[in-house]
Amino acid sequence: MVLSRFFAAVAACVILISAPVLANEVQEINQQFRKGDLPGALERADRYLAKNPKDAQARFLKGLILADQGKTNDAIAVFTGLTEDYPELPEPYNNLAVLYASQGKYEAAKTALEMAIRTHPSYATAHENLGDIYAKMASIAYDKALELDSKNATAQTKLALIQEMIQGQPRKPAASKPEPPAKPEAKPVPADAAQAKPASTSPATAEIAIKNAVTRWALAWSEKDVDAYLAAYASDFSADGLTRSKWEAQRRDRITKPKTIEVKISDLQVKQQGDTAKATFRQAYRSDRHRSTVTKTLELALQNGEWRIVKETSK
Repeated sequence: MVLSRFFAAVAACVILISAPVLANEVQEINQQFRKGDLPGALERADRYLAKNPKDAQARFLKGLILADQGKTNDAIAVFTGLTEDYPELPEPYNNLAVLYASQGKYEAAKTALEMAIRTHPSYATAHENLGDIYAKMASIAYDKALELDSKNATAQTKLALIQEMIQGQPRKPAASKPEPPAKPEAKPVPADAAQAKPASTSPATAEIAIKNAVTRWALAWSEKDVDAYLAAYASDFSADGLTRSKWEAQRRDRITKPKTIEVKISDLQVKQQGDTAKATFRQAYRSDRHRSTVTKTLELALQNGEWRIVKETSK
């Protein structure tokens, strides 16, 4: 079985993924990680966390590094700590589920995904992964049924269908743009999860979620992932007098034409009031065509459980 892997916004495998806007040091650790220098990135992350033990994005990044090194139990410990300190965030639960599933601990994976959905009912990655967990658990049950009755034709047919679904469409990591996987028509979701409301968030947790949204936006821009970039904007985004379709066409053209783009963010400040917020930061943009450094302000609104950009200004 292949679950949708990690959702983190700090790494190519992207939270807080698949993470909040990174301080320069954490951003450099992330870049080192993405280049494949796992020991060096982990050493720097440990040094940084020794001075900043509560830094959620650095802790999340450390969990990703440990997981890529195959240190599954250590990674589980990191993500478990994040769920304890930031219980309103769904991404650490999702990553725990991926790690538990890799160990064959499907009940633990299911519980972690149900917690992710309880905190964030619109978190599509967790729903998809939960469907995979149910499919795997069903496969195990049908296997057991055939051990007890090898002539059970119904169980044979169901097992074959599930195995085809699980093995036929391997998924890419959530940070890249996956092809739509084959899914069963009905996806089992616990009844209480379907009706759950997002947990009330503290100002500190809301700030993390807002920074998280800005990070995903900047990362998508840097990676020229136009669909993910445009998804960061609300449907009612103020597009300087352009219609939404014309604005999207303009942005798509400006993002796809350069060969490379790098967007760095620093000095992020967030002011939140209820379901609205302002994120102000220094933005350093560099491509093979243009370079600029500006002070940017993004106005965001909480819509369907996601912080989305409704207005953007630079000076």
